[in-house]
Amino acid sequence: MTSRLFHLELRLLARERAAWMLLGLFAAALGYGLWNGSGPAQGHREVATALTQDSEQFQRQLRDVLGQQPVDPKAIAGRGTTAVLPPAPLPLLATGQSDLSPGHETVVLWRLATPADTRSELENPSHLMAGRFDLAFVLVWLFPLFLLALVYDLMAGDREAGTLRLALAQGITPWRWMARRALARGLPMLTLAALATLAAGLSGGSESLAARLMLALGVVLTYGLFWLAMAVAVNAVAHSAAGAATALGAAWVVLVLVAPTLLNVTVETLYPTPSRPELVAAGRKASGEAEKRGGELLNSFYRDHPELAPPGQQADFAAQHLTVQSEVARALDPVRQQFDAQLARQQTAVARWRFLSPAIAAQEALTDLAGTGYWRHRAFREQVGGLRQAVSDFFTPRIHKREPITMADLDKLPRFAFREEPAGVWMGRVLASLAGMLALAGALGAWAWRSLRPARLGILSA
Repeated sequence: MTSRLFHLELRLLARERAAWMLLGLFAAALGYGLWNGSGPAQGHREVATALTQDSEQFQRQLRDVLGQQPVDPKAIAGRGTTAVLPPAPLPLLATGQSDLSPGHETVVLWRLATPADTRSELENPSHLMAGRFDLAFVLVWLFPLFLLALVYDLMAGDREAGTLRLALAQGITPWRWMARRALARGLPMLTLAALATLAAGLSGGSESLAARLMLALGVVLTYGLFWLAMAVAVNAVAHSAAGAATALGAAWVVLVLVAPTLLNVTVETLYPTPSRPELVAAGRKASGEAEKRGGELLNSFYRDHPELAPPGQQADFAAQHLTVQSEVARALDPVRQQFDAQLARQQTAVARWRFLSPAIAAQEALTDLAGTGYWRHRAFREQVGGLRQAVSDFFTPRIHKREPITMADLDKLPRFAFREEPAGVWMGRVLASLAGMLALAGALGAWAWRSLRPARLGILSA
């Protein structure tokens, strides 16, 4: 009986022109999201490839030169060492923070005191504020709307028309009847969402691609299951189709629009970050004061580090610049640390309270799986900080002592190799989001089951 009801509902759905229009619009939105997200992914891949090839070419040229004669360390230090964030494992799934962070940085010895992760590209501020229309946007924001448009009237219309008893006269419980209807009507939307998620894996190339793709599929289907459970729960108590549609629309507004905005405002209020203009202004002020005391700072440095003093104590401009830069970095370090700490507190708060809305949990999980989320970019920034320290440790003593770079130093030159987050760490965050959405869907389903007991509906006696 239940399987016949399921297939009957599918046949009825296939006869609805409005359903085909909704499916067509949803498919178009998914396709556009995939296409629109491919632009940044392709751009980052091309930039990463070009920078990597340029770095390898420089290494070959440097090897040829060092084979003939030593090289002044200032020449190599002035070129810089490039740090590149490898392409994301699933870039078509979510743009995430890729449009906020360039994903590459050239670490130059003479500019170590300047703020890190400064964008050289230009982006439309309105695009940055609204976010990119990528696949994650379609799945998190639009997917529930299209899904609810098909399942908003599971039982409320029959109750309003007085045909509910007739519909249930086939010997099936109200719960089973409505659950089968919800699954049958939601299946086409769920299928399209699943196919689009799998299509996002076509551009991936990491070792963890299969695991990420399966988890992404689980997140998308669980997110859809939550909204199906919401539709069943609302229909269990709604007395009209219009009332059910209004309630489901309000739920979408609260959970997808209001809750993320309130959470964002709350964490920014609780953990405000220092202003970037203030950081730049502090850097200029510290730089000006340090340059005025350049000679004094250099003499003090040589008193503390006599082993780095050049022959005859005749320091050049480069040595004085490094000393001034070190003083500027020391003055700015507390502000930078506060900035990074506040960002980490904000993200930790979002992770802790993401279960208030399945939309937040789904968005966080999808960006994590795509490799474009906060934590991967934070790991990149931290590792770039380590590269900055390595560049300073390698070149500063040689410039002060005026020691040339020889062939023996070639393999000691600082290089950048990004270390990905352990799989257990990002999997733990994703599985927690998945479990949270399942728990919310289960709670709605349990409440709907209780509300759909025949005795409560007044269909059968208790």
